[in-house]
Formats: sequence, structure tokens, C-alpha cells
Amino acid sequence: MDQNKKKKKYWLRFLISGVAAFILIYVFYNVLRKNELIDTLYVDILNKFVEILLIGSKFITELFGFEVVTFGKTIKIIDGFKASGVYLDRGCMGRNVMLGYAALIAVFPGKIINKLWYIPMGLAIITIVNILRISGLAITAYCCPEYSDINHYLVFKIAAWIVIFLLWVIWFNRFSPFSKKKVTN
Repeated sequence: MDQNKKKKKYWLRFLISGVAAFILIYVFYNVLRKNELIDTLYVDILNKFVEILLIGSKFITELFGFEVVTFGKTIKIIDGFKASGVYLDRGCMGRNVMLGYAALIAVFPGKIINKLWYIPMGLAIITIVNILRISGLAITAYCCPEYSDINHYLVFKIAAWIVIFLLWVIWFNRFSPFSKKKVTN
């Protein structure tokens, strides 16, 4: 098969896989989550993930010398009577970003063996970036709350998307069939 046909085959497979992934995600959120058992399990997993984010964010924020408390889905810096914090709403967990990253790598052409380690590694990196983001937002809310919206909606989100883009570029350039540098297993 000539190189041009091979590339078209990869892109067609990518497109079909992407549509299939979208349908699976749609079915999960709009059909399966209506099942009480599945929804309860999903919510429990999300709550545990929030705990992980808060524990990590508390640790990072304390490294900067702040007194920090966490409760529920909130992280607060305490200083005498002053307390400023961040509430982790549904979007703050990074679920959609992580799901988008995992789906992109899963459907993009490449060896499954590489995907089995690259997706979890990327998810771990995204989680660490999110922990740093939450910690940064807590510090911003304490030190200079007038910049909280700018940091939340612009600076930290851009940083997270840059990391995801870099992870995809590494995948594309190192592990995809379009890579100039072949990796052997």
C-alpha cells in the first residue's frame, strides 16, 4: 500500500474511532448514569478524586508556608480571622480535560501497548497540573483576590491546555505512525 493510502486509512480510522468514542461518552452520561447503581459508583469515584486533589493541593500550598484546611470540596488558607479559599465545583476536577486527553490518545493511531502506559502517565501529569492550579488559585484568593477570576478563567486554564497539547505533540511525534522517529517495542 502506498504511503498516501496508508495515511488516509489512519485518518479514516481516527475519525471513525473518534465518533465511536463520542457515542460511548454520550451513552454513558445520558443513558447509563440514569441507572442508580452506576450513578452512585460514578459520584463516589468523583468524590474520592476530589479528596486526592484537595490533599495534593493542601500539601503544595503548605509548602509555601500557609496554614491550610480542607473540608468538603473546599480548600482554605487561614490567617487569624482572614480565610480565603477555593471550592472545587464539578468543572474544577478536570474530568472533561482528562476525558478529552484520554479519548484523543485512545483514538489517535498508534500501538495499543504504548497507549496502555501513555494514557495513565498523561492523566497523572494532568492531575498534578490540576493540583498546582488549585493550590495557585487558593493562594491567589488569599493574597490578591482581585486576580482570582483572571487566574481561574485564563492563566491556569491556558497552562493546563498547553500541557495537554504538549502531551499530544509528544504522542504524535514519538508514538504515532506519522512519527519521523520510530519507537521499537
